[in-house]
Amino acid sequence: MADSSIEFPIFPLFADFMTWLVPVVEKFPRSQRFILGSRLMDTSYFCQRDLIRARKVKGAARADALLSADVELEILRLQLRTAHELRCLTVRQYEHGAGLLNQIGGLLGSWRN
Repeated sequence: MADSSIEFPIFPLFADFMTWLVPVVEKFPRSQRFILGSRLMDTSYFCQRDLIRARKVKGAARADALLSADVELEILRLQLRTAHELRCLTVRQYEHGAGLLNQIGGLLGSWRN
């Protein structure tokens, strides 16, 4: 069986995003850590779940899972921007996270097509 990261380069990239996000969210101000931070983490896990589902199924079920992942990714982008606007993320952190999400979005768009 082939390594999923070779077949699906989106998975190691998403893992990089998650590895970056967890310690960043842990440093959010307390007032936002349990609100916005929790939402960011939940949305990330939902997106990852949908990507895994898309890898496991075929046909219409795959298309549905990829659409769901795309929706979660868009929500994740908005939540990340909100975190930056509320000064939970520095400009550099926001640029890094948004850059990873853009790369993930490009791979997801290619997979959807």
